Amino acid sequence: MSKVLIVSKTKMAQQKVCVGGIDIEKRRSIRLMNENGYHETLEECPYNIFDIWDLKYIAISTRPLPHSSEDVNVLQCQKLGILKKDTDVIDLLKKMGLNIYNGRLDTVFNGCLKSTDNGSLFISQPKIPNHSTCFWICDQDIARKNYQDKIKFNYKDDIYKWGYNISYVGLEDNPADIIPKGSLIRLSLAHWWSPDDTEERCYLQLSGYFLKELL
Repeated sequence: MSKVLIVSKTKMAQQKVCVGGIDIEKRRSIRLMNENGYHETLEECPYNIFDIWDLKYIAISTRPLPHSSEDVNVLQCQKLGILKKDTDVIDLLKKMGLNIYNGRLDTVFNGCLKSTDNGSLFISQPKIPNHSTCFWICDQDIARKNYQDKIKFNYKDDIYKWGYNISYVGLEDNPADIIPKGSLIRLSLAHWWSPDDTEERCYLQLSGYFLKELL
């Protein structure tokens, strides 16, 4: 059994959720799926952010990198408690030995990100990171943008005039208008997907955030 801290819970298609955790003892990021290797529905999923669980799991994945490096099938689980409210999250993650990216957005995922003409970020072959989730301390304010029925956050730099648009996949229906500079952000890469019969890509997503004033 391993002690696991839940750090993200995000929307997927068909009312399913993607749950990210940190194995505190093994000091590694994991993605929790059921014993058969499938994501649970929102109704089935027992995990919440900052829960601490005792889990027995096996690392088996039919998916290619980078997701296979973190996918696990949970065989047994028991909730132990909830992280204390006054816990320094960044300090805790560093003590676990987890890498936290700082600075510009283009440094995350080992600098493997590419951009479409409209400012969407993604990875593709042959430059693939060895992880599909990460933490990043943003180097500037990031503004919320509403695109029809989708919520995105816009990150501007001195390269792309209109900035980069990152889809928000957290469970919160009304996220912050501004994620301030210095906040801790959870980023993830979507499943491999081929738009318009082009190369397969994993698009960048914003899975959640911890506002600077709450850290």
